[in-house]
Amino acid sequence: MKVISTLSVLALTGTLLFASLAQAGHGHHDKHFLLTEKAVAKLNLSQDQQDKIAQILEQKKSAMKALKMSRAEYKDEFKALMESEYFDEQQAKTLIAKTSEAKNEALLAKLKSKHQIKQVLNQEQREKLAKIEHRKMKRHDK
Repeated sequence: MKVISTLSVLALTGTLLFASLAQAGHGHHDKHFLLTEKAVAKLNLSQDQQDKIAQILEQKKSAMKALKMSRAEYKDEFKALMESEYFDEQQAKTLIAKTSEAKNEALLAKLKSKHQIKQVLNQEQREKLAKIEHRKMKRHDK
């Protein structure tokens, strides 16, 4: 019974990690909001700011792509563990730690890019962006 519970937790953890990594670098749109004409107009972004933001987002995209590639490796390792004749608890713990580390790296990349973008904006633009983000959050809560 304990092995079945452990396997269930392991499978769930793997599934949650893969889902979170899949969404980590992707919004609901193909183009990041700050690169849209609407954002450029509302925030009065200069061409230099737009270029810097695009570069930051490209770096984030590259980091997410690397993490996504490792996701396939973890998936194969989980599958091999599940198909093994004997359950290796230490290997399971190692895989869980790896997947947690990958998830943390994805979150770190996201937070880092967000911080870098805010440094490109002036105080007035940050305030306008905060209001826009607040309105979006309110819409999603409804």
